[in-house]
Amino acid sequence: MIRKNALRWALLLSLCVLLAACSNDDEKESSETDEPKENSEVTKEEEASDATASEETDSEQTSDTEEPVSEEEESQVVHMTVEESLEDVMTELISIFEEEHENVEIDAQYGHTESLTEDLINGDDQDMDIYFSSSDQGYESLVEAGILDQLATKYLLINEIVLVTTEDNEDITSYDSIFKNDDATLSIVNPESSLSGSHAEELIQAEKSNERTIENIEKSNDIDTAVSDIKEGKTDAGLLLRTEVSEEEDLKIVSRAPRSLTDPFVYSLGLSQDIADDSVAKEFYRFLQSEEALEVFANYGYIV
Repeated sequence: MIRKNALRWALLLSLCVLLAACSNDDEKESSETDEPKENSEVTKEEEASDATASEETDSEQTSDTEEPVSEEEESQVVHMTVEESLEDVMTELISIFEEEHENVEIDAQYGHTESLTEDLINGDDQDMDIYFSSSDQGYESLVEAGILDQLATKYLLINEIVLVTTEDNEDITSYDSIFKNDDATLSIVNPESSLSGSHAEELIQAEKSNERTIENIEKSNDIDTAVSDIKEGKTDAGLLLRTEVSEEEDLKIVSRAPRSLTDPFVYSLGLSQDIADDSVAKEFYRFLQSEEALEVFANYGYIV
């Protein structure tokens, strides 16, 4: 009996030891399993923190290196009303000025002085800042209408009608030659479409009143045709503007038209009443009177 009881206690003790060992193993496995989970959570938090710090650093670097954005300056426009015979030289002068002044645009409107002046007086052209023409009557009308500043009107250039022929023509040696030679043919530009043509026609009519006539007159549609006819010998000479032939190497100026019969063209520069002294329009107005601009005018044959 005692032996049986001892055996039972021995078995019970063994069972308790076995259960205790199993319990320790489970706790060890659970501890080992939970530890990586905790480490993983810590790692994720560190990575998130590092990423946030990196984004803040990148943002600061971008902010430091990024240049401030400035608004583009609005272009300033100067409006000019210009006698059409000045178009070639004004195109060059406008280009020079615009290259030296960023965000400045010179808007030039070309036409006959009479129509340009009429548009200004009638209010059809209200943007004009600078007026450049050869008509004294036009200036007087615009000053009386309160459109131009009388004190800002400047006489700037002279152009005139001249008699031209080819370099090798020995028959046309003076202004009187075209009247003494009955066979001489003369080129002018159509008076209805050209400033030089209208003044050449006035000169011819004035000579008629002095009983000096030219029988053979060719009226060309444009200056290029008139010059070509003279060079090719289709006509002997021409009455043209000095500036229209100043760069023609094969032609020579024989004489200017008599001042007693026709006045030269005197180009004046005018400024609108509303122009401020520190405006870009006033600056361009001064530029057109500068030594640089006058040299360009002279290169085109204008008398300055």
